[in-house]
Amino acid sequence: MRWKFNRCIIIILISIICIHSDELSTLNEQFITTYVRARDHLVSLISPLIICNGDNIILNYRGQRFEEQVIPKLYHDLKTISHIPFKIYLTLMFNTGNISENNSIELQRYLESIHRIRKSLHFSNDSLQNQYDIIDLSIKYLEGILSTKFVHENQLRKFCQQAQHLFLSNIELAAQLHLDLLDEKVRVWYYDRFNQTERDELKVVIMGPKTARHGFLEKTYFYHLIGEKKEGKRIIYVENADTEEKALEVLGVWLLDAEAGATFFDGDTERLHQTYLVMQPKDTSSDCLKNQKKIYKRNILMKENLVFLCLKIVIYFCFRYNSTNILFIRSKYICRSVHIYLSYSNHQSIINNQ
Repeated sequence: MRWKFNRCIIIILISIICIHSDELSTLNEQFITTYVRARDHLVSLISPLIICNGDNIILNYRGQRFEEQVIPKLYHDLKTISHIPFKIYLTLMFNTGNISENNSIELQRYLESIHRIRKSLHFSNDSLQNQYDIIDLSIKYLEGILSTKFVHENQLRKFCQQAQHLFLSNIELAAQLHLDLLDEKVRVWYYDRFNQTERDELKVVIMGPKTARHGFLEKTYFYHLIGEKKEGKRIIYVENADTEEKALEVLGVWLLDAEAGATFFDGDTERLHQTYLVMQPKDTSSDCLKNQKKIYKRNILMKENLVFLCLKIVIYFCFRYNSTNILFIRSKYICRSVHIYLSYSNHQSIINNQ
């Protein structure tokens, strides 16, 4: 009877803890639901909104959607030719010296592909010769290393430096083609469709597969067009967003945090975009950092006391009553307690070494 009574007490205590935790989780889920609803509503109000997504730009304007291509096929063709020496370098960069059998087969097939491409090039007269020069340089280098089955590091570097003088012309031409077509499409929207209020409220989302390079073309173009010096207020670059919907979610989060920051922090739209330490005055930031070690130690000690209190309770009931169920509980909780204690010891050693 006594064991049943004690077991009931333990179950009740655990239930209270679980219910408390579930209530907090439910409360947080309610916040997230409200936040997402507010975010999506804020995005729905944005007009005009320009989205740069790959080869196309999209305009959401007064409830309508317009889409235009701003990167022509010639842009990709120029990049493809420019990538020929880059592909050769990537294949050999970790394989200087004797060429492996796999690389030899791969490069032989690539050489055959280059020969076929050379016979079917379709470029304008002012850029055609540069494509021939890139291809011929690559063919000559590949034939040389495939005949000797050996790659000299200095010769590979010399080939790459010769190639970069040629493909830089392609890169400049491709960028100019992109810029001209982008400007042609955007200016019609910006000057002919938008009124001055809409021009002042325009938001731009630029999607990209990775972090934007310095001087990224589309960012630089819109900086100059709408008079912004940095992204954040009206221009947002979103990396690794594979869909337009995900990019708009990032935009919505950024704008909603700016709106909330202005309300909670007396007009400071940047406040919720900052970390805790940036929010602090400079004279208190260093003090905050100095106190981290003390705070961390105190938290660890509090956790240790809680762990060993639970451990004492578990061990008491495990050894006070001897049954199959209790033996199972004993092994389970002792192993867990040992794991927690080892984790604590690891944390403590880190603290002592700081």
